[in-house]
Amino acid sequence: MIFMTTRTHFTCLLLFLLIAGTVIAGCTNTGTQAGTAVQNRTTTTQAALAGEEQPLKFGELWLITGFDPMNSGVFITEKAIVTEALIGADQDFKLIPNLATTWRRTSPVTWEIALRENVSFHNGQPMTASEVKFSLDRAARLNAQNRQFMDYDSSRVIDAHTIEITTSKPNPILPEALHYPNMAIIHPDSLDAAGNFTTPIGTGPMVFDSFDQQTRTFTVKRNPHWWGGPVQLPGMVMTGIPDSNARALAIEKGEVDFTVDVPMNEVQRLNDLPGVTVDTYLTPRVYRMVVNFQRPALQDKRVRQAISLAINRDDIVDHVLYNVGAPARGLYIPSMAWFNTSMQALPYDPEKAKALLAEAGYRDTNGDGIVEKDGRPFTIDLVSAQERPGLPPMSEAIGQYLKEIGIDARVEIMASAASTDRQKAMNYDLLMVPANIAMIPDPGYIIDTWFRTDGYANSGKYSNPTLDARIDDAKQTDDLKERYAKFNKIEADIYDEMISIPLADYGVTIAHKDTVTGYRFDPTAHDLRMDANMTLTG
Repeated sequence: MIFMTTRTHFTCLLLFLLIAGTVIAGCTNTGTQAGTAVQNRTTTTQAALAGEEQPLKFGELWLITGFDPMNSGVFITEKAIVTEALIGADQDFKLIPNLATTWRRTSPVTWEIALRENVSFHNGQPMTASEVKFSLDRAARLNAQNRQFMDYDSSRVIDAHTIEITTSKPNPILPEALHYPNMAIIHPDSLDAAGNFTTPIGTGPMVFDSFDQQTRTFTVKRNPHWWGGPVQLPGMVMTGIPDSNARALAIEKGEVDFTVDVPMNEVQRLNDLPGVTVDTYLTPRVYRMVVNFQRPALQDKRVRQAISLAINRDDIVDHVLYNVGAPARGLYIPSMAWFNTSMQALPYDPEKAKALLAEAGYRDTNGDGIVEKDGRPFTIDLVSAQERPGLPPMSEAIGQYLKEIGIDARVEIMASAASTDRQKAMNYDLLMVPANIAMIPDPGYIIDTWFRTDGYANSGKYSNPTLDARIDDAKQTDDLKERYAKFNKIEADIYDEMISIPLADYGVTIAHKDTVTGYRFDPTAHDLRMDANMTLTG
């Protein structure tokens, strides 16, 4: 689904030009750093490729710091497409075969998974149930999040192409969890003799070629023996460009062939350039504000509702996001099977917001425009990361909206790592995040992790034992219609309580040269999934 785009003037600091030029240029291998695995090989340079097929130059959103699928599956499985998960999903978020062909529940806590035959790893070895068991055991043992998603207890090999997985408790959506990219399958030779991950040996359409520790440039090449058939793309040179303006400049200058999330106000200008196309897709990700429930003021439902009522979401989509996205209607997007059609657009009503604040005891007694309670002005720290292009301007706009109802909003925009540190330290009032909502295609994925007391992504530390029990009940419901109905009701109550404040559905921009054709967008991916059947000409 392609949205309207808008043209504005483009500016970018020379620093970004220098950074982009540096990180895109060439790549050489260096020795292994602590905590990062590298396979030393002869690196394919542009000069060596003269007269041969050229690799796609991909400007990645994040710096490439790791590629072990058990914790970097988004990169190595979805972007580098070196490793693959057992189960796939289609455009409608329905499960489809991948490395597994069928799956069936044989008891409340056991699942039998039939594996695809005639699949080879990149080292030439066949994929069997033994490697699948090795991969799942390792992913669950080393990453608590993976273990929680699967409720993984153990697995056993039934035969060469059948594995049985046992969960620690009944889990009706284990197959959905096996779609998660951290559950990708690798060969044991990916580890050295000491058990350290060194090289991603997967089954995907791309084969790991090299990683330059200094420039963090990652290269892959075509897998000539991929089970999925002939691979069109000859390879990729992948470099992290965290600044959105630098990504836009890189595609404009021809330093990359393909990139993601350029600034919204640059979409139309870039799209008008000769030889460049920018497409925008609605993706299962929602901009939201995490509420810190350790802050006494935010424990008051009226205050949270007032904050939501102060925000003009239509105006944000039209004039801040340049129509790259849509106003949020709850936690999910309309294309999902479990979308709650009864959810209404969140209203903009600053007068009602002021009335709610007054009801909660906040009034401007000194006429300075900021409300007070118990003699203290109402001040809120709104923290946001800078890498995704929609976050900084949205944060600034929301800061202004809050000031209009008498809340002194101090907007702080920082690098993602610093924002994460603030989150972990609970050193914020409101935290802006663009959260993915369907890497496990089920409504329980985010409701369980965001709002359950012990949910791994419950950043605001919200706790409600009654809600926990309802979430547990919905998670154990097998019938999809009944399951979705239960989660719809939970979502509606979360929406009413404003436990989290939804803002807008995320629009992702894909900018590429016109010499890159055949890209198919996968809405179930984290940012995007690269397509091995793209064609690169010229």
